[in-house]
Amino acid sequence: MKTHFANVAAVALAVLAPFHALAASATVDAALEAYQAGDYAKCADTLTAMQGQVPVLPQGVDLFYVECLAAAGRIDEAFAYVRRELPNGRIDLAELKSKDRPGLNRLRASAGWAPALAEAAKLEADRQAKIDQPLRDELVARGAKDQAVRQQAIDEGGDARAWEQTAAVDRDNAAWLKGVVAEKGWPTLATVGHDGAQAAFLIAQHASFDQAFQEQVLVELEAAVERKEAEPGDLALLTDRVLRQQGKPQVYGTQFTFNEDGSMSMQPTADPDGLDDRRASMGLPPIAEYRKSLSEIYRRPVK
Repeated sequence: MKTHFANVAAVALAVLAPFHALAASATVDAALEAYQAGDYAKCADTLTAMQGQVPVLPQGVDLFYVECLAAAGRIDEAFAYVRRELPNGRIDLAELKSKDRPGLNRLRASAGWAPALAEAAKLEADRQAKIDQPLRDELVARGAKDQAVRQQAIDEGGDARAWEQTAAVDRDNAAWLKGVVAEKGWPTLATVGHDGAQAAFLIAQHASFDQAFQEQVLVELEAAVERKEAEPGDLALLTDRVLRQQGKPQVYGTQFTFNEDGSMSMQPTADPDGLDDRRASMGLPPIAEYRKSLSEIYRRPVK
């Protein structure tokens, strides 16, 4: 039976039109397999190696990495990783404190737990103090509306008429976000949390009617990823969207199109042979898994 951590290796599409994969790769699958076999050292080593290949670990994998390190007896490394990533909002403090797992239990039983917990609590308090809560709340609400109209379009058959209903929401969201970016800059993980940053990305990704704005966001998103304040997967998706808008082949294979027979197929992509390697470098799953997930969400064949 799979553990709780199995969910981090499942392909998770953040609903619909952006075709967004939040987590999963063959490397994470390999780490999970080692963990389930009780080979905690291999699990930790696999994820350590992955760190050298991607800007950040896929969202949700960080606590799993702490679990593997601690279960393997690498307590100091586990604490060091918590101190490094907790301020970035990539580790849930409540789960760190309470989740019943072999490694986390061992971490909490160690001599360094009390001072580490005090430090972690301060880091989390500092992180929360930096969040623009009103902006985050508005982003989350607008992101939910973005996804709701897309789900409705799919439920109504996913034809051109059904998708037309998303246009008004997209334009209103984009106009609002442009004002936010002009006044405050791009909403990052540090300023609006993961859910707020994800909502900002969705709004920008769906602003294809405003190519100049998407190109502006792409520059800001690249800088945010460099600072580990945005998700690499978001950058991959927007990169592909902008390239296709410019009439160029995409790089990460995230953009698909609907065909006349109702199926979906990948839009022109540079260097298909190297596609999975490029996807893995951004924390995206192999293209075969991505196609399967698109088919399940859109309820149609994906070529």
